[in-house]
Order: sequence, then structure tokens, then C-alpha cells
Amino acid sequence: MVKENHKQTSKSKDFPEDVARWRILLKTIQAAFPSPWKEEGDDQIFEQTFLNAVGQLNQMKHPRMYQEQKAWQGYLGDPALPDYSCCKNVKFEEQMQSLPEVITELVGFFNGMPNWNHPQTMCNVVPPSNTASIIGSTLAQIFSPNILEGEYSWNIAKTEIESGAMLAQMIGWDPHKAGGIYTFGGTGCYFYGLKLALTTVFGKDSRFKGIREDGQILVSREGHFIKETCSDWSGLGMNNVREIPVDEHNRMDINALKKVMADCKKEGKPIVMIVCTMGTTDAFAIDQIAEVRKLIDKYKNSKRYPKPLLYADAVIGWSWLAFRSYDFEKNSLQFSKKALEVLKYNYEQIKPLHHADALGVDFHKTGWAPYNCSFFITRDYDTFSELLSRPSPAYLQDRTPYNPFKFTFETSRTGSYAMSGWATLRLFGHEGYQVLLGRIIEVGIFFRDLLHKDKNLVCVNPDNHGFVTLFRVYPKHIDAEKQYEQDLNDPRCQDELRAYNLLQQRVANKLFAMLRDPEQKVPGWENPPYTSFTSGYRPPEYAPEETDSRNLIYALKAFPMSPNSNEISMQIVRNYVLKARDIVIAELMQEYTPEDEILASKETDSGSGMRTADNWFGDNQDIPLKYLVPSKDADLSIEEMVKNNPFCSHLSDGQVRQLLAESNAKSIEAGEVICAEGEKADKVYLIVNGKVKVYKTDSKGHETGLAIIEKGNLFGEMALFDKGIRSASVMSIEPCQLYIFRGDIFLELVLG
Repeated sequence: MVKENHKQTSKSKDFPEDVARWRILLKTIQAAFPSPWKEEGDDQIFEQTFLNAVGQLNQMKHPRMYQEQKAWQGYLGDPALPDYSCCKNVKFEEQMQSLPEVITELVGFFNGMPNWNHPQTMCNVVPPSNTASIIGSTLAQIFSPNILEGEYSWNIAKTEIESGAMLAQMIGWDPHKAGGIYTFGGTGCYFYGLKLALTTVFGKDSRFKGIREDGQILVSREGHFIKETCSDWSGLGMNNVREIPVDEHNRMDINALKKVMADCKKEGKPIVMIVCTMGTTDAFAIDQIAEVRKLIDKYKNSKRYPKPLLYADAVIGWSWLAFRSYDFEKNSLQFSKKALEVLKYNYEQIKPLHHADALGVDFHKTGWAPYNCSFFITRDYDTFSELLSRPSPAYLQDRTPYNPFKFTFETSRTGSYAMSGWATLRLFGHEGYQVLLGRIIEVGIFFRDLLHKDKNLVCVNPDNHGFVTLFRVYPKHIDAEKQYEQDLNDPRCQDELRAYNLLQQRVANKLFAMLRDPEQKVPGWENPPYTSFTSGYRPPEYAPEETDSRNLIYALKAFPMSPNSNEISMQIVRNYVLKARDIVIAELMQEYTPEDEILASKETDSGSGMRTADNWFGDNQDIPLKYLVPSKDADLSIEEMVKNNPFCSHLSDGQVRQLLAESNAKSIEAGEVICAEGEKADKVYLIVNGKVKVYKTDSKGHETGLAIIEKGNLFGEMALFDKGIRSASVMSIEPCQLYIFRGDIFLELVLG
């Protein structure tokens, strides 16, 4: 693409001998920029260069279907963890590098990166970016609009102004009076809210003389940790943040807030800002903002200062405002009854956002736009801009009516934020967001039903219907719902709580290791989902003030943020969690020694200051063996064997009987090939007695053993999801008794 070799030292034949070398190299440099003119040829070079880069990136994705089941690999390229150890050894080269070489290196940095649009990537509220927002952001980078003022952003500034108007309509504010700016994430929004609050309460003069009062920030315990970040960086001080206890719904306790407000008045400390948390990542806490507004309206601030500002941290919950226009009675999008109830409830909780003085919006979280893209909006834009305005530098004049540099924290603000946010709002409108949010709820309800049907799984946030399902997994002999009730409510079961907390952590680590460590791939289970884990979801009921993290509720987490995540995705999550649990317990059994009542911790420190795939979510600690296995091994019925397998654990007794009725029992001798690599897969096998080996054979006839499968386990089921082709052979290694299920019946039952 670059016509000249960047390492060329001799004079080019295209230039006279007396032309300076820098002029020759300048031609190479000019070719590394988009053409400033509309020209056939040069324009196409830039377009093709960009297209080639995207093409290289797309080559790092994995195919939807493949014989070796790479359909479920939710990362780009290879699974290896990042290694930063040699970054400081990089050299700033003396000579130019070619553009294609640099692009190839750039693309290489994406190796191993999570694919946020993949249906099995569910680790956090990190959605994929929609195409319109990607293009909007990228186009802005080509011509570099700076929304410093209208002169340097031209019509791109319209996207910021119009975004404010569209958001104001969603909130229920007057779009002609409300407005705001795009900024650097939720922290930027919170920071603007705090600055506006300080100036509102202490006056514009405080911006010159400084803050001389211990202004107080009141926020719930569920509030984001940026409360510390912003109070620290603003100079107000983290000690001036007061956390308000929450009620059983994780909302700010109104009576507790009232008491703290009275305490502030008694202590002579003015309240500058009360923050309502309007949606959180895990608990999806939504504070009662209408009640908080009533308290503020009646409150007389200390030392006769003005009333505190009411800021809504709505970066997670704002998009539920899209249901403002939805007729829940007509239900035109035909959501299920359960989902409709949840959607209506969530909207009713977020609807009172109009009571706020200002709030933050994250498009990169619940807007499906690129990182980072956040909008700070206030109901009174003129007051906001006037309070925070500064004298203009002499070299900057008002050449257009839009000059936000006069009051913004940033001197430079890329137009990429505004272009991607505006494009997202225009693309989706109310209905697009209704579908995106409705899908998450529908899929979440399906997953929670799966958990409820499984004896060993339990949802731990059944009353919270945000973007995540939190759940716990227990050993096969444990009734999960009963055990969790004890973990949560009975202080006599604290040792059990700690033991099963550690099991959650080990399972989370195992899932991640199966995903990222090729040596820990399990035959037939090569592509686990990318889920997450929390070691502090909530305290137990009997100790609401608990601070010892060992005694909090640990949980696994699944966020189906990708529009491609569906019911099958959630079944895969459940199946892999149960499989990971089985592997964890089996490994612990192998490590167990009779001399010890507990198991030895596994050393997993990489020595590089970075966690390994083995301990990604925390060190694998000791677990007493008595909590992992039953005291006696009881013989299982055929029905119990079926339900003990991850794919079948959710089946009802009637469905299990139906499956068995359509099966055939077969006894085979040792050494018989049960199914061969490359064959059509239309059966699933349950080992009632005996053992089999799974293996692959190369072109020279050499065998590679993959696994030994024993009594009580299924095999052959994964191939049903892989175009019906066997990826390995299975042979009995001792006499076996098998139940053979029809593949179509099996799929129909397990997929519902």
C-alpha cells in the first residue's frame, strides 16, 4: 500500500539527485494519511487499508460451527493470558515502519481479547458495540472534531446537543432547557455532578477561593466506588462521604437517610450532594428518588447554604426509560407474561428519574456503544454552564453559539463520544432498546427456571431483575435451595457457608482455566462460557453488618449482554458450571490424604504479579472434604444417573422417563468401538456400568487418548451440537452396560 520502501537510503529514481532525502520520505508519510482530496485511487487506498485491517481482525474470530467445536470460543485468536513483562523493552525505532507492518502489529494486540458480541461472553455489563456507533466513532477519528467549540467540531457539535435533547425526552425534562455534555465515563459524569453541587451550594466564589467547608456527600452503601474517587480527586476528601444503609431491596433506607441529614445539620456540616443509585451491576439497586426529592425540598441546609444537589447515578439503569412509550397492556412486542411483569416493574422504578437535578448515562454499558461514551445531563443547562464558566483565553473567541470549553473540565473532547452516542440513539429509538432489554429479561427468566429445576443450583438474586443472574452450585448430594437457606440464615452453619463459598470460587477458577489454559481443556467440554464471580454479593441475614469477606455470600455471575445470547447459551452455562464442579471435586478427592481432614491449597502464583488461569478469581483455598462428598456412596437409580449429568439436570421426572422409554439398553465386551471419529452423531450414551476411553487417531493410525469416562456419565452429547459429526472415537475398556438415547429425542428434551 505504501509505494516506497521506508528503509530506502538512496535517491529514488522519481526524484532529481539534488532533492533532499526528507522530501522523499515525506511522500511515504503523506501516503500514511487519508487523502485530503476526493480522488480516485488515493481514496480507495485508504478505504482498502482500513478494510484490510478489519479483515485481519475478523480472521481472529472463531467460526460459528466447526468439527472440533470451536463454535463456542468467546475470545479472539489464542486463549493465552496477556504477558506484560517485556513491554518496557520496546524500542522507539530510528526509521519508519511500513503502514502494513504497523497495522498487523496493531491487530496482534487483540489476540486473546474477549469477544463481547459472542453469545458465551457474560462476564460483566460489557455489551458489544452496535455497527452505527462503531462507524460514528471511527468517522470522527478520520477528521478529528474537537467539541471544544463549534469552530473545531462544526456540525459534529449537533450530535452532542441533539443527544441531550433526546435523553431529556426520555427522562421527562424540557429538551429546550435541559442539556449536557459527553465525557470520560461514569466517573466523568459523577465528577461533573459533584462540581456542579459544590458550586451550587458554596457559590461561584468558591471556585476562586477554594472549598473551606466539610461539604458532605450522602450515598447508599450500594453506590459505586467512584464516590471515593471523585471526593478524593476533587479535594473534598473521602472522609466527607457518608454511606447510608440499605433496605431489603438494596435501596437507600429513607429513614436512615433522614437521620443522617439531621446529623449533618446538628454537626454544622452542609450537605452538597445526595446521590441516588439508579441501577447497579449486581444487586440492580434503584433508590427511591422521589422520596429523596421530598426530603431535600423540606431540608434547610447547615449555615443557611442552598439545598443540596440531587444527582442520579443512572449509568446502568437509564436505558429502562425506553419503556416510557410502551403500552404494557397491549404488549405489542409480545413479551412473555413473566418478562412483561419484570419490564414494567423496572420501568416504574426508574421512571421517577425526572426528580434528579442531574444524572449520568453510560452508552458503553447499557447503550451498546463503544468504550467510553458517557453523557452528563442536567435539567437546567444554562445554570450549569453559567456556574462553571471561566474567563476565556485571549486566543479563543466565540465564533459560534456553542462553546463548551468555557465550562468543561476537559479542554479537548473528541467527537467520537458524541457521534457514537447519537448514532446509537438514532438507530435504536424506544423500540430497539425495548427489544434489547426485553431479551435480557426473557433469557434471564429462562436461566433462573433452569436453576430452579436443578437440585444442585440456586439463584441468589431472585428478586433482582437487572442484567445479571447470580447463582451458587453445590455438590451432587446437596439440595442447593435448602443449603443456601441455611448459608443465608443460620449462624450455626457459618463453616458450611465458608466451605461452599470456596467451592464457588474454585468453580469460577476452573471455568476460567478451562477457557484460557489449553492444558486444562476437557474433551467434549473445550469451550466454556466466560462468566464471572463475586466474593461479596451480600452479607448473611443474621449478620447484616458483616465485614469479614469470608462470611459474605459468594456467587457465580452471568450477564447475557450480547444480543446473540439466547436460551441455548444459558443451558451451556449451566452445563459447564456443573461439569466444572465435578472436575473440582474430583481433583480435590485426588489431592486428599487420609492424614488430613482438609485439602492442601494449590500453589498458583505466576511470579509475575499477575494471576494465572488457575486462580483468576482468587487463590484456591482448603475445603473440608466432608462438605464435598456424601458420607456413604449409595447406588443410584438409572433415573438419578440421568439427572446427575449437566445436560439433563433440569429435566422433570416425567421427561426422564420419556427419555428412557425411547432408549435401548445394551451390554458390550471390552475392546468394542462404540462410535468412531467422523461418523454421523445421532445417539447419546449413558454408562450404567463399566468404563470407556475417548481417543483420536492420526493419519498414521497412532492413537491419542483424550479421556476416561466412567459409570454414571454421558458421552456423545456434545457432537449433537456440532453438525452431528463425531470429533473422536469411543471404545470400551472393560465390559459395559449402556443406555443408548436417540439424538433427536435427547435434543428435544434438553433444549425444551
